[in-house]
Amino acid sequence: MPILTIEPWRPTEGNNQPRYSLRSIATGHHDSDLARWATQLAKWPHPILVRFAQEMNGTWYPWSVGVGGNSAADYREAWSRMHTFISSQAPQARFIWAPNAITEGTSGFAECYPGDGVVDYLGLDGYNWGDIPGHQWQSAIRLFSQSLTELTRLSPNKPIIITEVGCADGATPGPKAEWIKDFFSVIASSPRVSSVVWFQMDKERDWRFNSTPASAAAFRDGLSKWLGNNRP
Repeated sequence: MPILTIEPWRPTEGNNQPRYSLRSIATGHHDSDLARWATQLAKWPHPILVRFAQEMNGTWYPWSVGVGGNSAADYREAWSRMHTFISSQAPQARFIWAPNAITEGTSGFAECYPGDGVVDYLGLDGYNWGDIPGHQWQSAIRLFSQSLTELTRLSPNKPIIITEVGCADGATPGPKAEWIKDFFSVIASSPRVSSVVWFQMDKERDWRFNSTPASAAAFRDGLSKWLGNNRP
């Protein structure tokens, strides 16, 4: 099943974009855009997952809470308006609400939750940036455990999807391979986690699971065991 991410911004213009504030979405300034997405999704006859304005508890998007006067209440209202447009025309769509894992540079996300009535899946994004200026190596347990617990508290029944995950390379191949092994242990201990989307790109960092033979082997082994344990 495909995941479609809808991001309300101009990606080359930074996070200070008043035109795309949450309040502007919530009060109808972008209804024509939402209607266009709804009309196009209605033509797709298959199930699809829609992720809207992810990582709202960070600081790097125009829809981030705390940026440009955005509030958690504004986020919930913007989400509800988006949901109304799309669900009314594309009933096959299901909706993923995806905060960033709670870590340095992010805040709690509970107040941003729009509610069980307009969310089908709980998502979570998280990256281990490694030891570079502004970041430090974070274990998979440290990165995800608190946030997975918070998601479970927010909604006791919704399935959880790790909607983005990646790990930078270490000084040697060993640390990344070990991190991947630990990541699969973390999600194996969280039975609500139903799916994982690995961010398979060499972008700000080399996030790819197969950036070295050691990390590829760790991913292959971890995935095999996790899928084996989750098959009926």
